Amino acid sequence: MSSNNVYVIASSMVRVSRYFSKSYKDLVIDVVNELTSSVGSIDIDYLIVSNVFSDSILEQLDISTILAQELGLTPKPTLRVETGESSGLTAITQGYSLIKSGIADTVLVVGVEKCSEFPTPTMNKHFIKFLDYEVESIYGLSIVNEVSLLMKMYMRKYGYSRDDLSSWSVKMHSNALKNPYAQLRFLITKEQVVRSQVVSDPIRLLDMYPVGDGASAVLLSNRGDIVNNEVLEIVEIAQATSQPLNLREDLLSLPATKTVFNKLLSKSKLDLNDVIIEVHDSYSILGYLIIEELGLVERGRAPSIIDDLDNVNLSGGLKARGHPIGATGVYQVAEVFKIMTTGLGDIRRDSCWGLIHNMSAVDNNSVGVLVRRCSC
Repeated sequence: MSSNNVYVIASSMVRVSRYFSKSYKDLVIDVVNELTSSVGSIDIDYLIVSNVFSDSILEQLDISTILAQELGLTPKPTLRVETGESSGLTAITQGYSLIKSGIADTVLVVGVEKCSEFPTPTMNKHFIKFLDYEVESIYGLSIVNEVSLLMKMYMRKYGYSRDDLSSWSVKMHSNALKNPYAQLRFLITKEQVVRSQVVSDPIRLLDMYPVGDGASAVLLSNRGDIVNNEVLEIVEIAQATSQPLNLREDLLSLPATKTVFNKLLSKSKLDLNDVIIEVHDSYSILGYLIIEELGLVERGRAPSIIDDLDNVNLSGGLKARGHPIGATGVYQVAEVFKIMTTGLGDIRRDSCWGLIHNMSAVDNNSVGVLVRRCSC
């Protein structure tokens, strides 16, 4: 029986990696085949594709139509979603909205990105497009430059050393060891973080995400009973934008993220320590700022609790699972679904609630989703 609720009923993904012998179509076919093998053949009403770089580096416009043709889904309607780094979770919210509005009963959301064949200078030219060209990137400013400024300010304001802020990266690599889909499945030390290549001082190479290819699929439906496995209900969605960094009164605040968290949690009195949380930690300093905005810890104290934080970014986060840009938000939902139901490799939690956060650049666009396990 259909309802007005929206459920995550299945998910799949490939390991984030460098797939030199596979095309973006191959990666999507792999995750859709895995999805159908787990839940059987389900008739969908809409295909949503989250992708950022197809037109700029793959010479492919209208990628969602091309994939609908490749997957044999014609004449089903399809659309592509692109909101920079937050595209993946935006795609999930669009699928949710299609179902809530009655336009669709079942929506397949696919996130895919293919960019590892290209050299770093080429990709850097595309990454800076997340910023305002006429105001920021035309002058050579990049996201990592902005993030390095935030790290300097954070260290100065709260009295931390460069070594103190290495805990996030160390923790994420430790978490990623248990995630079979993570790109960087190896341990690192604080010393290795500090001694790694300087990207934009004080940001080091091991403070930031690795570039990789990836594809993930999430099946949404207003029917939670069409599969035999446990499902998650999407209880709330939220999205917000903020002023560019240079116009903000408090540079160490993430206003869009704060707005999103306030909306997600306003109707539910949750103990955040019992919630499975995935946040957009493209750089370690952003991880600290995000969990402070969430209210897990007071401002300026995030580095002191990282070692004991056992419910945040169990996947390894963007830092170690990887950040396949347009697919990242879909990965986050897919991972939380598995962690709370069948298990993500060896990672399995009986938590009733999950919270996912995805954003673009330094909080220019922030998206959040709150889910609940239906058996709770």
